[in-house]
Amino acid sequence: MRVYEADVAILGGDLTGKRIVPVVRTGESFRAEVLGVEEVARTEEELEALRGRIRDLGQYPLEMRPEEYDRVAADPEALEQRFVVACNNQVRDWMERSAERLEPLGVSLFVTGGNDDYLSIEAVLDEAPYVVNAEGHVVEVPPGVEMISTGYGNVTPWRCPRDIAEEDLEVKIEQMASQLVDAPHAIFNLHVPPYSSGLDLCPKLDASVDPPKPLIGEEAPAGSSAVRLAIERFRPLLSLHGHIHECAGIRKLGPTTCVNPGSEYGEGILRSAVIDLSPEREIIGAQLLAA
Repeated sequence: MRVYEADVAILGGDLTGKRIVPVVRTGESFRAEVLGVEEVARTEEELEALRGRIRDLGQYPLEMRPEEYDRVAADPEALEQRFVVACNNQVRDWMERSAERLEPLGVSLFVTGGNDDYLSIEAVLDEAPYVVNAEGHVVEVPPGVEMISTGYGNVTPWRCPRDIAEEDLEVKIEQMASQLVDAPHAIFNLHVPPYSSGLDLCPKLDASVDPPKPLIGEEAPAGSSAVRLAIERFRPLLSLHGHIHECAGIRKLGPTTCVNPGSEYGEGILRSAVIDLSPEREIIGAQLLAA
């Protein structure tokens, strides 16, 4: 934040990992399956490196003994409960770190979940020091800019916790946007990008199998028609999106500047965007960054 001279940070979802990875202790070594390949750690240094690789993939290493692994492998609900706990703990840790680092700089932090983030993280965000949970209402972003936010999105083949029907998403956005005093100078922080905007192109999926598999060489827009409709109707200054990790970009939709920083968490690359606003609440600069 100090490098980019940012006054405000906005984190728009996909806060949690994708799955638990059991790291099973067998004798003096640890074994885990990472991306379908069994890896073995025989020293503390190798174990720490293994933990790091798993975390860099957006997953949670969970150390256990063989008998414990057998129990959770036979009880998907118990494994799911452990996953939820791991998600909540990670979000709590990140919010505490954010407060420690941003509050001394005076940088405001606004956070929402994403469509695949469990609803249980809402309580974690509400309790977090310094952080503003922006989900579902109008907040004021310095310098006096209104912003609406939601991590809910249109239905995906994975049926994520915040996947809802387009008509329900339209109502949710409308309820917030109708409260804006100055919509043309507002920010729409909506996790899913607008449909067919150039920010929502991703591999086309075969949803007849579980889990869905990408169809090699085929792509399709996967954004939300409700989000597009809201942007076209209210014509905000800026809309911020994520969700489609492989489609980073900055596009115009009417007068609205739409931004999707993209994501490469699997490669350990943090992608973001820096937006500069004038005192008159106009965009004077927008660029994508990787760190």
